[in-house]
Amino acid sequence: ALPHIGAFHRWLFDEIIGQLAGAHPAAWTLVPREPSARPSELAPWDARHVGAGRVPTITAGDDNRIIAANAPVADLLGWSPDELIGQRITVLIPEHLRGRHVAAFTSLLLTGEPRILGRSVPLPGLHRDGRLVPVRLFIQTQETADGRTVFVAQLIPRASTPPRTPGTSAPSHPAPEARPETVPERPADVPTGGGPGGPGDTGRTALERLSLLADTRSALAVTPPYLAERVRRVCEILVERLADWCVVDLLNERDQVRRFCVVHREPAALPPEAFEGPLPPVSGAARGSLARVLRGAGPLLLTEIPSPQQAADALDARQLELFEQLGASSAVIAPLRARREVIGALTVARLSERRPFTEEDLPLLADVADGLALGVDNTLLYQEVRQIAERLQRSLLPALPETRDLQLAARYSSSSRTAHVGGDWYDAFVLGDGDLVLVIGDVTGHDLKAAVAMSALRNMLRGIAVDRREPPGDVLRRLDLASHTLYEQATATCIYAVVKESAEEGPKLLHHAAAGHLPPLLITRDGDTRYLDAGAGVLIGMDPELPRPTAYDTLPPHSTLLLYTDGLIERRGESLDDAMSRLRQHAAALAREPLEVFCDELLIGLAADTTDDVAILALRMAPPPSPPTH
Repeated sequence: ALPHIGAFHRWLFDEIIGQLAGAHPAAWTLVPREPSARPSELAPWDARHVGAGRVPTITAGDDNRIIAANAPVADLLGWSPDELIGQRITVLIPEHLRGRHVAAFTSLLLTGEPRILGRSVPLPGLHRDGRLVPVRLFIQTQETADGRTVFVAQLIPRASTPPRTPGTSAPSHPAPEARPETVPERPADVPTGGGPGGPGDTGRTALERLSLLADTRSALAVTPPYLAERVRRVCEILVERLADWCVVDLLNERDQVRRFCVVHREPAALPPEAFEGPLPPVSGAARGSLARVLRGAGPLLLTEIPSPQQAADALDARQLELFEQLGASSAVIAPLRARREVIGALTVARLSERRPFTEEDLPLLADVADGLALGVDNTLLYQEVRQIAERLQRSLLPALPETRDLQLAARYSSSSRTAHVGGDWYDAFVLGDGDLVLVIGDVTGHDLKAAVAMSALRNMLRGIAVDRREPPGDVLRRLDLASHTLYEQATATCIYAVVKESAEEGPKLLHHAAAGHLPPLLITRDGDTRYLDAGAGVLIGMDPELPRPTAYDTLPPHSTLLLYTDGLIERRGESLDDAMSRLRQHAAALAREPLEVFCDELLIGLAADTTDDVAILALRMAPPPSPPTH
């Protein structure tokens, strides 16, 4: 597999040298590998899993061509799934990033050393109509059943709402109903005890039970916050440790059932047709085991499984067909309950070669189902809150003004690990006399109150700037006074800068002042860098009576001025000096790149996996490039 290529080369050369020296051979399969480089821990890749997923996902082979794509990613980027199959992956990559992609992909194939695998990277995707779509890219490798390595990429929209995953909650259902005595099922309220795990097992120890519970809940915590990955990983653990196959069905808010995940101990045993997808509705008259669990009964133990011909309704028929096709001598179906509502069902089954499930297994599986339900519910809530937070945040960010002889670009990226509303903001507008105003700031806090304070500060600053044509230091002092009066508890950092024409058509001048914010970075066309650290003052909200200085700097032709928030550079355990040096190095290397490329590459290089929001505002002292002619 590709992530192992580097290790394989080292093993091969070590074996050649060692065996020539008389050492005993060591098999490649016995060489320890790093945990992050083992796609074998995942179930073999299956195109059906991509098609059934609700997260925008594409899969590419090692020839750089798309081999699978689902409807959400096609909708996001303006294609149909069938149109994407066979296309080079570069059809979805903006032109200015294609060279970078080809170089990184070639390096991976040659060395096995990944650059962005397993990381969450903010960058733009290319829509079919040519516009850029901001996304967070998360790539993992998986192996197919025949040993090939494929690249599975998820594109989480940063500006638009991702397709909704099966519902966040289900309507209230009747209380658990009485079970007919003729059906060989048992309730969950039975004494706790060890349960059989396979042929010859005499019982499952308390430590093993606790270990299984801990591993399933840990998988929900450490797997990236995408519902399909979390559910599948829990199913894989159950299949490894407890069952021959596992199924999770979920209800959405409209009471529709979806078979969300199917995992089998032997993936090759799964028939060609996909099991995952919509199921018949839960009718009030449905009496099958799955329908009863989705209405609140269970966990149910099934020791004698009827044939599909004995199904009482359409949903029961689908469930019994699943048992017949995958094989089962016993099964347990447990409800997934969250916030006092049933949101789905967990089904685990054993084949006839293994000891059947018994009543003693029910408490353990009920606990597993409870943990899984909590994880599913939390993930859905996380996704919903994150989408709302990011839409709110983006609604507060302005459109950049068009300028005749200057270029402007900006980027905003929310944290890759949290679902909060942040206080980062940028602004740019033109005053009545033609001067260009640049603003960037960060209100303390990551909640709705911070977003409200940020919006208020932005609007107050605009009003003060338009009404009072004063030096930036005085403008910030007035902003501080207004903030102290209206939002006494709020604190914020901010840079207020004005770009002015110089006398006799010389270089443009920058008048600027900072309130506790990291200094702007000036990058010349030749790659020389300098922080503009004059004009610094205390935070907004500290003391409105303190004087605030204004600094003056010249902006050379074709130079780039970068304003940014701390999320771009600050890292836990790293000094601020080291972080600012790293920013200088990255920016210097990009000095001659187009401004849009400059911003995207900064985000890719510095903001991947950041735990904070990031805002950047870049100005280049050069006319905008002419639009291409056709």
